[in-house]
Amino acid sequence: DTMDSLPRGAISEVFGVESCGKILYLNELFAREGAGKEFCALVDSRGAFDPFSAAQAGVDLRRLLWVRGDRHIEHAFKAADLILHAGGFGVVILDLCEVPARELNCIPLSYWYRFRLAVENTPTRLIVAADQPIVKSCARVQLEVKRQRLVWRGPVFAGIDFEIAPRKARLQLAG
Repeated sequence: DTMDSLPRGAISEVFGVESCGKILYLNELFAREGAGKEFCALVDSRGAFDPFSAAQAGVDLRRLLWVRGDRHIEHAFKAADLILHAGGFGVVILDLCEVPARELNCIPLSYWYRFRLAVENTPTRLIVAADQPIVKSCARVQLEVKRQRLVWRGPVFAGIDFEIAPRKARLQLAG
């Protein structure tokens, strides 16, 4: 199970092209953690989170802190930093999906080191979601989400079938 391969006390990275199933995968993670009575946090840098779809996927919105972004990447990083240093969350997701590459390329490596130190020796999983890998050497695990097919029930869109491909792991991945 790839969700079990996302280690606590570390940064994991989930990436893939737009509409590949990343958000479905992350909603599954939120649903699973919430069912285990964990509190989760989402820093939504682009304001794209859909609470209705998340609830449909089984996410307990009462256990989710949603920080809605204002499209300024530095505000998203500040929010993530405050949440990580506050503690108390089983999963923190920094959603950088659809952030332009020129902005992502300007992220100082020191941010990732700061985040890595903030979660080290804690029960928190920090997951960075993006369209491409960006965390560099600070990610313990990198998972690429690849769309296999779109699922239709007659004329109605019903979802996306996707696969998870491990790209980097300093721990042995199950599955």
